[in-house]
Amino acid sequence: MTEQSGIKIRILVAESFELVRIGLRSLFENHAAIYLVAETNCIDDLYNLVVQHKPDVILVDLQLNNGNCIAHISQLLDACPHSKVLAFSDRTNEYTHLQMFRSGAMGLISKRHSSELLLKAICAIYAGQIWFDRHITRLAYYNLLPGGEISYQSKLTNGERHIAYLACKGLSAKEISFQLSITEKTVRNQLSVIYKKIGVKKQIELCLKAPLHNYFK
Repeated sequence: MTEQSGIKIRILVAESFELVRIGLRSLFENHAAIYLVAETNCIDDLYNLVVQHKPDVILVDLQLNNGNCIAHISQLLDACPHSKVLAFSDRTNEYTHLQMFRSGAMGLISKRHSSELLLKAICAIYAGQIWFDRHITRLAYYNLLPGGEISYQSKLTNGERHIAYLACKGLSAKEISFQLSITEKTVRNQLSVIYKKIGVKKQIELCLKAPLHNYFK
């Protein structure tokens, strides 16, 4: 849709490694839907570049600033509220990923994925969708539990599981209520119960834990 409409997604890249920046620069060069407005390998320069260029998407390497860039995400979004952050990572640190989403990031993708999937992720979060790497998050939560065992302590009813499934597809409470022919208030109440049972605070965290509980099925 972006290519057909002629709109270009303005992206700013913050990446630690020069070879990766060169690869991204080549990927975005003359791309029909994505335009690289600036790039940096320094967290100190990133804020000024965001203020200057006001990009649609900020691609942030989670290893930037020796792995201490999470705290800067909320500051970047305060400076440019319309920007959306896509985190770039090749690690499976569950705490880092949760903090990243809680700071306001819209997506997470592994550096090991194909360029085609990266482009798809950029377009998705530009359109307002949440994007995350299920392989990374599955490993992260798997490693979080003692002995690598997955806990199914939080059981959901069939109705709750159905709502969780729709929420993990990215549907809003209003969209879920329309699809299930129930009130939006009922959906919100059910989501509160689901969050409590699963041990999360919001929809994106439910999506992150979903692979462990087969909420995508």
